[in-house]
Amino acid sequence: MRLALFPLPVFLLPEGLTRLRIFEPRYKRMVAESMSTGQGFGLCLPKEAHSLYDIGIRVEIYNFDQDEDGFLTIDIKGINRFTFKNVSSDPDGLLQADVTVVNGWESIQMTPQYEFMLTSLKAVLTSTPFYAEQVNQQGFNNLSWICQRWLEILPVPADKKYWLAGQSGPKPTIDFIYEVIK
Repeated sequence: MRLALFPLPVFLLPEGLTRLRIFEPRYKRMVAESMSTGQGFGLCLPKEAHSLYDIGIRVEIYNFDQDEDGFLTIDIKGINRFTFKNVSSDPDGLLQADVTVVNGWESIQMTPQYEFMLTSLKAVLTSTPFYAEQVNQQGFNNLSWICQRWLEILPVPADKKYWLAGQSGPKPTIDFIYEVIK
């Protein structure tokens, strides 16, 4: 699959939500194409020297509006992780790449040992209006989902986040989040 890439210092994983403000013409085009094809676009964290981390997240737009300054705002949801190759740039600077979907992490049933991670996450999410809607999602019985939300919001260096996100399973992330939150 070929996707438009949006290099942005925002870290998102499957089922994560965020709001973006769109104002550059190339990204307005990306949004329009994403909405018309229904395939979404790729969110990729930039590295230094104009390169990108080699794993991204395909996102879909689930809501859009215009803010008080007249800019387009879009609410996006992470769908699946991907790796990419054959990056090219359109004449307006919009990046495109061939992407390969990476399997998602397995669900792990919440246990009492990790209950403090859930309680803390609910408190953080309910304190921010945009994220408060996540409190009603079904993911709270899934330890993988909980750890992915923590990894999105914790102030952890990008290299560490991307190393954890690139793992084939959630165990390293669970162990890391356990130690940080504990």
